[in-house]
Amino acid sequence: MKVLRLFLLLTLAVSCNRFTPFTFVQMSDTQIGFRDSSFRFCHSDSLMKAAVAGTNALRPECVIITGDLVDNAADPVQDSIFLVRLADIEAPVYLVPGNHDYSGSTPEKRQAYIALRGYDRFSFRQNGCAFVGINTNSIKDNVPEMEAEQLDWLEKELSGAEKCRYKFVFLHCPVVRESLDEKEDYFNFSFEQRGKYIGLFKKYGVDIVFSGHCHQEFATEIEGIRFVTAGPVGNPLGHGYPGYNVVKVGKDGVEVAYTGTRL
Repeated sequence: MKVLRLFLLLTLAVSCNRFTPFTFVQMSDTQIGFRDSSFRFCHSDSLMKAAVAGTNALRPECVIITGDLVDNAADPVQDSIFLVRLADIEAPVYLVPGNHDYSGSTPEKRQAYIALRGYDRFSFRQNGCAFVGINTNSIKDNVPEMEAEQLDWLEKELSGAEKCRYKFVFLHCPVVRESLDEKEDYFNFSFEQRGKYIGLFKKYGVDIVFSGHCHQEFATEIEGIRFVTAGPVGNPLGHGYPGYNVVKVGKDGVEVAYTGTRL
């Protein structure tokens, strides 16, 4: 994790002048143990193993996992399963935490997560595009001081990506699922928060905001920004089914295809 942290810091200075088409994968809610009563969570393990195999077959440039890595962060069995499957991914992997990775945002809990995973947000460049990941726990838990510090960091990262061909933001909880005026609930931002973040994303030309959390897929466009919510690698809710997003980044646009996992 120390090596990866150093890599993340170094990549902040990389220029976005050179764009070439590429593919990356967004996974979300691997959530080992969620609604899984099987022995040693073998069902969750099988779902993540299958998603990893499908991802490796694509040979993506990178993989982003948008939170809820495990269902119970205090369970060493769940964590060990996640780490084994994480190590099986053959591309560079970047993570952001979800509410199941730690809950009730405090500086101490955030630091404990960072001690375990190495970081809780990231910024790097890939093939002339900007990738920025943030931690939505302080936003959803309404911790103003922690949110303000991250928001300042986020604005600096986005402002430094001006020359990038595309700008992608990754987070766990969706800003919105389907519409700007949808009801506030567990699965989206408050009206005040969504206005603040959408305004920031528009100011800096963010192209797509990727999220998870809902265990079912959604997609919408607001103010010229695409908002894509991935279904889960693990067990689904509602109309969802296990899978991951395959993202093909071309010079003329970005194609996002949700791909179901085959066990």
